[in-house]
Amino acid sequence: MGTKQDVISRAEMCWGIPQSEHHRSEDAVALTEQAVAELKRRAEEDPGNAAHDQRLSWALINLAQLLSAQHEHARADAAALESVTIMRRMLAR
Repeated sequence: MGTKQDVISRAEMCWGIPQSEHHRSEDAVALTEQAVAELKRRAEEDPGNAAHDQRLSWALINLAQLLSAQHEHARADAAALESVTIMRRMLAR
């Protein structure tokens, strides 16, 4: 299965690649959802660490883009809004 860092690294490799060019060995949405879950865990464990929040926000934006490409607009909107909430919280610090 690999380490949790591997999940994040594999997800990051999917981002910015057109959906038609993804290797089908891994589903980019599922992989990004796993990365988001791991980044949320890290942010909860270390709430003062801005790096975790920044990476989580970035992952959520990429998840929103992937979901939008699959016409899952409600889920894409939710991920994008969650990212904006995190960015606002970071700016308020």
